Amino acid sequence: MNRVKTLLLTVTVMLLVSSLFAGQEVIPFRGEYNANPNRTTVTRDTDVTMSNVDGLTVNTNFGGWTKDYFLEYYVPAADGYVNSIDFNFSDLPDVTGGGMAIWIYEANYPWPEFNTEAVADACGDANLGYYDESTGYENVGTNWVQGGVNTVEGAIADYNYDPLGAQIWPEFGAGSISVEPNPDDGGWVTADLVTLDGEPAYFERGVPIIVVIKFTGFPDGADATEYRMGFLSATKHIDPQPAMKFYSTISSLATDGRCASVVGDWGWYIRSYAWDWDLQATLTGDRGPVVMMDGLVTTLSTSAQMVTATITDDNPSGGAAGVASASMFYTLDGGTAVEVAMTGSGDDFSASIPGQSPGTEIMHWVEATDVGGITTVGEANTFSIFAALNPMLFVYDTDELGVGTAEYYYNVTLADTFYNNFDTWEAKFGPVSAELVSRYEIVYHVMGGGPYNDASDYSMVYGDWLGTGTVESPRRLYITGQDYGVISGFADTTFPASAFENMYLGVETLGPQDINYDGTAASYEGPYAVDAVAGDPTTGHFAAFEGDSLQLFYWPSYEIGFDNWIDNLTPSTGTVCFTDPNQSDAAVAVYNEGTGWKTAFWTVDPLSLSFYNPADSGMYHWGLNVGGGPVAATFDWFGAPTMTTVGIDDVEVAVPTASKLHASYPNPFNPTTNIAYELGNAGDVNITVYNMLGQEVATLAAGFQAAGAYTVQWNGIDHAGHSVPSGLYFYTMQTEGFSATQKMMLLK
Repeated sequence: MNRVKTLLLTVTVMLLVSSLFAGQEVIPFRGEYNANPNRTTVTRDTDVTMSNVDGLTVNTNFGGWTKDYFLEYYVPAADGYVNSIDFNFSDLPDVTGGGMAIWIYEANYPWPEFNTEAVADACGDANLGYYDESTGYENVGTNWVQGGVNTVEGAIADYNYDPLGAQIWPEFGAGSISVEPNPDDGGWVTADLVTLDGEPAYFERGVPIIVVIKFTGFPDGADATEYRMGFLSATKHIDPQPAMKFYSTISSLATDGRCASVVGDWGWYIRSYAWDWDLQATLTGDRGPVVMMDGLVTTLSTSAQMVTATITDDNPSGGAAGVASASMFYTLDGGTAVEVAMTGSGDDFSASIPGQSPGTEIMHWVEATDVGGITTVGEANTFSIFAALNPMLFVYDTDELGVGTAEYYYNVTLADTFYNNFDTWEAKFGPVSAELVSRYEIVYHVMGGGPYNDASDYSMVYGDWLGTGTVESPRRLYITGQDYGVISGFADTTFPASAFENMYLGVETLGPQDINYDGTAASYEGPYAVDAVAGDPTTGHFAAFEGDSLQLFYWPSYEIGFDNWIDNLTPSTGTVCFTDPNQSDAAVAVYNEGTGWKTAFWTVDPLSLSFYNPADSGMYHWGLNVGGGPVAATFDWFGAPTMTTVGIDDVEVAVPTASKLHASYPNPFNPTTNIAYELGNAGDVNITVYNMLGQEVATLAAGFQAAGAYTVQWNGIDHAGHSVPSGLYFYTMQTEGFSATQKMMLLK
């Protein structure tokens, strides 16, 4: 777990990871642009707008640079043609000369062998591959290089997972438009296909198409802020995931690509985002029913769940209209689909999914057929019956890092009384509710770079819950993250004495917010000094470690990849435990207590704290490795859980349904890395490490194991007990009916 290394080496690792991944690719979006004018203006007899973000809040600035490709997948509901495409930019370049090449392809995507939602964003699993051509690493060509997706459970090992079929538009070359700065640094940019090529892009009903763009106009490797271009986007958890990004080489560094967990990991990556691109199209044939399903969200309820949908049938070409039948389908834990006929009145249809036990994952979708015999299959949605099993709840309300990684790093330094006794509520499950938190004694809520869910009701939920605490059965709440101010639109807020924030969190005023921001990118990308309070029971160990030779810094863009929007606060009854030396020691974190409850509130993220001396690059220490880490002392102050079990009794934790080998983390690593794996069935398992010559270096697991989830650690020591040199290593997992290999890099 140690991550103590020189700052010089740290910066080197950052370069290897690539600036695209280090806090610049995905940025929380702040601000609003005008509505798309093409939604209300007829563009060449536009009949429909094809979009993947209808009903979603586009709140993410997802960007790239010259040579980066993006794609988005669409399934036409009828025959027709695309007249124009509107791109909603959240970030335009700061200098002139930017551009965008555009193509439309037939889709060689998705593939039935694996679930794209399950692999999206994973550094290894989501990588489809690329073409190794004389011009560089490309999205088209003849020499396909396979990516990590080939090792995913169910994937075909020797299949080329190229998502693009034949080019549909233009007939030759590419459409090209300029992308220039404007005062708003964003807004809608339209590509008129007929103007660009003389023809629209034709499509057929039910035959998927893929729109591909490539950023152009600036020198290769020009990945500075002034050259960045980005789209507004939203997270979308469906299968297939509609959007991908192609990571190309941007410099001479060997590890350029998506991330450092796979060296040279160029190519298409399945992402969990959908780009806000609108295809303005004219339909020339009848389409099937339009299905708008109200997808269910993860719930604690084991009762039957009602699925509702609005289903209409209009047939723009003038054919007979009307819905003949509709069915809802669902699967349990990936099993066989069950069909349930829907009942309807007018355009409103409904059907029920029977109650299920905690831990069950349910996928559901709607299929409808019109009077002309055309069937539409609606988007699938997945939810779970949440199993409340432990006295502590870890709420991870962000998309950074990934849930499994976050569980490990945010909790790893805690005593076993906490670490082995928590459940995880993921961002995609929705906001926390009174029903949820009522089952727990301790809630650890991490907002990361910004909450995924609406946080406006949290004060009521948490306030009511804390009010139920007693001396015998106390409640404890720990909120960390820099964006609690989203509740007020990031406006400075003073809370009355009766407010949750004042009464329980010990915060009278939240603000000034985003205190470090001075209008430059450097201010939210760079480190910001903070101080721990000497002698404090929760952070005093940080103050003691700092001494006279080090300074504690908050540096999220470096440590875990999101921008710095740190806030100051004015305490009410709370005790200050972190201060801002840049603002006359204003408070940035407090803790508070009353009869039957304790709270801690930090406007910094715990994993983003590190010590170093700016004048001496050799003095660097990640806060996670200092004196038990940043949060362990706070949990010690909370006191151990008193409940032995909570929630639903007699619930068995589900074993994995299939074997899987995960990417190691951290990667690159020094001196240790963790490798998680799963066994779908009991049996002999071997996990072996090899060097680049194929020589066996170490054995991490060997022998019989029961079905379940496991983690092994490698410390860079070989069979002979010697420390191995820096370099690339492979680890292979073999068990009955399953074999997989991953890569990891040791940097010393």
